[in-house]
Amino acid sequence: MIRYFISDLHLSDKRPDLIRAFVQMSKELIAREEKATLYILGDFYEAWIGDDYQANWNTEIENALTELSESGIALYFLHGNRDFLIGSDWISRVGATLIQEQTKLLLEDNAVLLTHGDEYCLEDTEYQAFRKTVRSSAWQEHILALPLEQRVALAAQLRNDSKSMASDKSISIMDITPSAVEESLAQHHCKTLIHGHTHRPNVHKNDQHLRCVLGDWDDSIWLASIEGNTYTQSKASVDNFLQNGLAGLEAIHKETLY
Repeated sequence: MIRYFISDLHLSDKRPDLIRAFVQMSKELIAREEKATLYILGDFYEAWIGDDYQANWNTEIENALTELSESGIALYFLHGNRDFLIGSDWISRVGATLIQEQTKLLLEDNAVLLTHGDEYCLEDTEYQAFRKTVRSSAWQEHILALPLEQRVALAAQLRNDSKSMASDKSISIMDITPSAVEESLAQHHCKTLIHGHTHRPNVHKNDQHLRCVLGDWDDSIWLASIEGNTYTQSKASVDNFLQNGLAGLEAIHKETLY
């Protein structure tokens, strides 16, 4: 069994190259005919305004996801801070399983904690207040009841507000708070964490735990995997990937799991 992990693709009609790359990756994973699972750990889309939103650019993406699930590759999706309005209709359409943040993945010899990662950025108090609001069921029910045109406008406004807020903050404030990670791992009895959100792909290892940060899709395509007891994260430039597919990926991070 091989388990694949991606996050922070931020797919939208503004980046047709990334859509092509994801579709290409999906087809190649299917062609491998291996027993596999794919975990999407949030921010798959740049923004999501409700499962009733249907756009031509998204049809190819949903078709690729459906083909993955129908091929026997199990799909798991976890909400990010951009696509937390994805609901049961979308999950059903693509044949995925929705998992909650801080989901414990049991492996053959150990356990790994999966999440998007934004809940650990505790020093960014402004963002945490915003997160608490938009993750509430009352707020989401209110927004999803709005006409589609209003939701489109709101999504654009929230993206602009997010960029404006980020430009005024230090890099350290927007990164994870280590103590929050340690507390979370202890609570779930795990020693390894995989997350995205920060756009700082890396592997952080000490005597207590292993924290694997997934790469965001922008200038590069990233794909992480666990096979046996080894975590690997690989990357390629977008152009390289579109030319060479999975063969163009180069292993950047490789660690033995705790």
